[in-house]
Amino acid sequence: MQIQQALITDQDISFMVIAVPKPVMDDRSKAAHTVQLLQARLAGLPVALVTRDEHGVPTAYYGRSDLAVRLLRRQSTAMPWNDIPLR
Repeated sequence: MQIQQALITDQDISFMVIAVPKPVMDDRSKAAHTVQLLQARLAGLPVALVTRDEHGVPTAYYGRSDLAVRLLRRQSTAMPWNDIPLR
């Protein structure tokens, strides 16, 4: 399985944005669990989740409120997306 991620550095903070399927975002406990698992894999790097429509436009964000605000100020096309294997 592949997931898309983007490492974002905004002013004084770096964090990872991970694209997830809509069902993950629709279930708050799944979203929270996903963030916990990914942060553990990324040595504590803050994580924000995003769902996107068929054109890649973000439709929802989940994570710390300060990260969501930073993401709202960015265009998703400006994010450095890359595919990584999820094992």
